[in-house]
Amino acid sequence: MKEIGESFKEARETIGISKEEVVKDLNITESQLDNLEDGNVNAFKDVFFLKDTIKKYTKYLNLDEDEIMDKFNEFIFGYTSRIPVDDILEKTREFEILERKNEENKIVSPYTIKRKKKSTLKYALIYGASLIVLIILVLIIVKFATDKKDQELNYFNVVERSC
Repeated sequence: MKEIGESFKEARETIGISKEEVVKDLNITESQLDNLEDGNVNAFKDVFFLKDTIKKYTKYLNLDEDEIMDKFNEFIFGYTSRIPVDDILEKTREFEILERKNEENKIVSPYTIKRKKKSTLKYALIYGASLIVLIILVLIIVKFATDKKDQELNYFNVVERSC
């Protein structure tokens, strides 16, 4: 990374651009520019920001972007491959635990909660049975009413005949 930083500094000084101009044009801080030209990767917390800044600075200085990005990618590969696998696995576990905690504490709207469908068969059977019982009761009432009417008619017919 030092090699990339030195090529940046050398190109900037050769062109005659001041640090203030670079800071203003690339919208970075002067300390970020100093760390970039010194090859101090540890000053950048985000590798993606660093990579994007290197791309912008490469274009700004009219350097060979493919060559610089290849050097950067080789550096990053070498830098990250020195991280022990156990450390990577530990961090992965930590992220999984945090993710589970976030899921547990997640706020959910009552309008978007997926509700379990209630069994409609159970309710259909209850309503069907109730309807059958109601129909049977109506038929029984009608039968008794017609039987009673028939009995009354028979009674009146018998009374009329006897008179």
